[in-house]
Amino acid sequence: MVGFEQADDAAVYRISDEVALIETLDFFPPVVDDAWTYGAIAAVNAMSDVFAMGGQVKLALNIVAWPDNLEPAILSEVLRGAGEKVLEAGGIVAGGHTIVSPEPKFGLSVTGVAVPEKLIRNNGATPGDVLCLTKPIGSGISLTASKNSVPQSGSNLSSVIESMLELSKVPSELALRHGATAMTDITGFGLIGHSVEMASASGCTLKIYGDAVPLFPDTLQLLFAGSESSGLANNRNGLKNTIKVESTISELLESAFFDPQTSGPLLIALPKSEVDVFSAAMKERELDCWIIGQVSERGEYPLVIS
Repeated sequence: MVGFEQADDAAVYRISDEVALIETLDFFPPVVDDAWTYGAIAAVNAMSDVFAMGGQVKLALNIVAWPDNLEPAILSEVLRGAGEKVLEAGGIVAGGHTIVSPEPKFGLSVTGVAVPEKLIRNNGATPGDVLCLTKPIGSGISLTASKNSVPQSGSNLSSVIESMLELSKVPSELALRHGATAMTDITGFGLIGHSVEMASASGCTLKIYGDAVPLFPDTLQLLFAGSESSGLANNRNGLKNTIKVESTISELLESAFFDPQTSGPLLIALPKSEVDVFSAAMKERELDCWIIGQVSERGEYPLVIS
């Protein structure tokens, strides 16, 4: 059902009229110092692709590349963190594969399921839809600052870690319930890259209101201090000609929208009539969401930021 064609979040294979398999994987080097937290974040990040398609997580396999001079107890904590998050999501870890590597890397191969006719792809956004975001932007900037020992407030880093540990399971279920027309998770290509993918796949233009996009507290200050990753620079160089940015937003804010996210938010296109009830349902479950833009007829650019 879904392959490489439109840069969607996962591969999907129809088993029957009732069941479609969703397959995805993701892994990366440590983004935090604590082993349990690293494993948990890696798991949440990998499972997010399943939730971005309106699916349910069922099965996961560990992907481990690990130095042979690190204490086994450290890897045990990584695996425990991941396993507990998979259980929280409603799935199980059933095995995996390990190789020796000079740099630790960890992640998961994840299998989910969905009803084929209810699958949410990134290609269904419709003019008039409203764009909602479920987490703040700026995790990559914060992690880059932490890696380079650039000072940031403890509340900023703790907010970033808390966000990266938050599953997208409930927002996905609510999006499905309230008729989401398109959905994707914001990860390595940043808010701009994944928005361009959704717009291009849907044949529409996404309009994002820059001041409406939530940022972690220290994001712009950290950018000003030079906490820009190579991934952010690569995203900007590769995507800058595909978007139109109005002069009303600052260069720093524009740069933040190119920031690669780890375990980032869902970007959801919802019918206008469902936005208020979706927002209320999120609030009832003590989850945040922000209205950040709208979908319009395709113009010169797939993405306009004002």
